[in-house]
Amino acid sequence: MPRRTRITDKNEIKLYLLYLFRLFEKQGMEVDFDTLSEIIMWEGAVNHFDFSDAFSELLDSGSIASYEGEKGGEFYIISEKGTIIIDNMADVLLADVRDNTMRSLMRFASYKRDGSVYTNKITEEGSGWRIKCALTSKGKDIVSLSIYSDNKQYLEKISIRFSENAEKIISSTVGIATGDVDFLL
Repeated sequence: MPRRTRITDKNEIKLYLLYLFRLFEKQGMEVDFDTLSEIIMWEGAVNHFDFSDAFSELLDSGSIASYEGEKGGEFYIISEKGTIIIDNMADVLLADVRDNTMRSLMRFASYKRDGSVYTNKITEEGSGWRIKCALTSKGKDIVSLSIYSDNKQYLEKISIRFSENAEKIISSTVGIATGDVDFLL
């Protein structure tokens, strides 16, 4: 898994969000605040507090706009003003940020469309316990990781970590297995 570049500069975060909204527009995806938050956390390039501040400022400035969805609920779209800004400023974002964002959005959309979910379960096995952590789609494991221990509390800690970082753990595991990594173990 490529190492994620962390964005901390407020203006770069705004550009990142506009870039993300431009991708939504090009993919014809509707996005509400919860889905946007999920994507931001899933991608990991921006922390949640910085994201919330930048999002509010973009909304207040008219760079993104809200609208009511056909079935209710509030959704967001890039405005003409936001489109002009990102079309002229996208190059300011690092190439790896743009590439990672595009890949992550496509994976996220695919997972949502296919009903993919991350699961983990601890079961008793012999004189110990086993945790199975997996990415599952349509009832089938796409990727799974299984760990055996005689210490159930240890596995419960793993369960919590997996629940908080499932995408990163699965992506890292696949990256290590395939050799598609740019960090040292």
